[in-house]
Amino acid sequence: MPYLRLSSLPLDAETKRHLADELTATVLDILTDEKPEWTSVHFTAFEPGDFAIAGRLVADGGIVDTHLEISAPGVDEKSWFALRNRLTDVLIEALGIPDSERWHVNVKLNRYDPHSFALAGNAADELEQIRVDDAPARSGLGWHGPALLLGFALGAFLGFRWLSDRVGADATVVDAAPPLEPRDSEPVAAPQEY
Repeated sequence: MPYLRLSSLPLDAETKRHLADELTATVLDILTDEKPEWTSVHFTAFEPGDFAIAGRLVADGGIVDTHLEISAPGVDEKSWFALRNRLTDVLIEALGIPDSERWHVNVKLNRYDPHSFALAGNAADELEQIRVDDAPARSGLGWHGPALLLGFALGAFLGFRWLSDRVGADATVVDAAPPLEPRDSEPVAAPQEY
């Protein structure tokens, strides 16, 4: 369940929509076990007077930093390398940050144990089991799912039996033709010994 928090100067709605889509797509491309409905992006805006670097407020000419924190379980080193590079590229492109200023884009990973994150009162590591236990009721099939499968299997069996009876019952025995006699005009070659 990846959770992304972007802290930046205020953004317009169009930029937020674009970033929400791009950041989510990038995370799901790298963390392939995650799902879109489990991935959230939280925009946290700060005013130029609310942020300082090297003791100088952005409002007074300090260079602004853009921070992206990603909290996710089970991120290995290879995935973390891909996340930090690709998410930085997404932010630079979407926010129009010059490549020379890419050092002012920070990405932080907060790995967490799935048992330490809860959704609807259930720990994240318990959610998959709840989904499996609850699947027939949520799918709306109830007992119809197994009945549908049984009906399909029975239909396939009966179809096979009908087809095999039809093919096997109409077979006709055909006598093999007798061997051809050699013609008088064609001499028969004697077998050669080697």
